[in-house]
Order: sequence, then structure tokens, then C-alpha cells
Amino acid sequence: MRKAAVVLFAFAVVVSSGCEKKEKIPPITIATTSLPDAVEGTFYSYTVTAAGGRPAKYQWSATGLPTGLDIDSATGEISGTPVSGTAGSYAVTVTVTDGDRTAQQNFTLTVWQRLRITTTSLPDGYEGETGYSATLSASGGSGANYVWSMSGTLPANLSWDASTAT
Repeated sequence: MRKAAVVLFAFAVVVSSGCEKKEKIPPITIATTSLPDAVEGTFYSYTVTAAGGRPAKYQWSATGLPTGLDIDSATGEISGTPVSGTAGSYAVTVTVTDGDRTAQQNFTLTVWQRLRITTTSLPDGYEGETGYSATLSASGGSGANYVWSMSGTLPANLSWDASTAT
């Protein structure tokens, strides 16, 4: 009689290829909450900041910037010189992406006219005259709370009031 033997083999195959631990990346957000004002004809530079995501891969873009300003796609710096005639308020949308995630933030950017003293001449004053008065005027800037200053020396008996520009 033939004897039969039953042999059982058990084996396991583990295949591993490129296993990596997935790191938790926080969501990307734009940390900047407002943009400083700009002035026509004056160089402007401000860097928008973000948090989360993968900072090394940030790519920036913006819409709604006034003529003369642009955003650096690698750094988020808004820079340039707003051209004459661009005074006003601008609805600016800044977007940052890290390739996987995107964040957007809306801002209002105000561009002011360049500050100018608009008084072109002063009335003549005469020695011995009393009650001489002249007022200087300006335009541009924020239009409120101008701070005046003077250099040099006024003639005797004349004074300068910086709060009223007289």
C-alpha cells in the first residue's frame, strides 16, 4: 500500500514600493489683512504674506491692481509706481497657490494724488503794515489733516502757524 503524505506550505508575499509617510500640511491662507495706501508717481512696495501649505512652492498672482503696480509671482511683493491719473480705490484680489492648495484674499488699495502745494504766489506785504495774512493751500494726499512746516526765517513781525498754514 502506498502511503500518501500531505504537506502544506504557507507563505506570504509582501510587496513594498515607494512607501512614504504622508505629512499633514496645514491649509494655505493669506495672512495679510490690508494693503497700505499708495501715491501717484511714488514708488510703492509691499509684500503680501501667507501661512500654511508649502511655502517653497508659493506662486502669487493679483487682479485689479492700478496701472504701474504688479505682483512678483515668486515673492508676493506688490511693487511699482502708480501712474498719474490712477488716484482712487481699487478692488484687488490676491491669490497664492502651492500647487495643491489655493487661497484668495480681497483687498481695497487706495491710490492718492501726489501732494502738491497749490498756492503759487503770496500777496505783497509792506514794511510797517499791520494785519498781513496769507494762507497756503494744498491738494492731493489723503486730503485731510495736512501737516505743514516751514524752513528759513520770516521777516520781523511775521509769524507762521503750521496748524492753519497761515
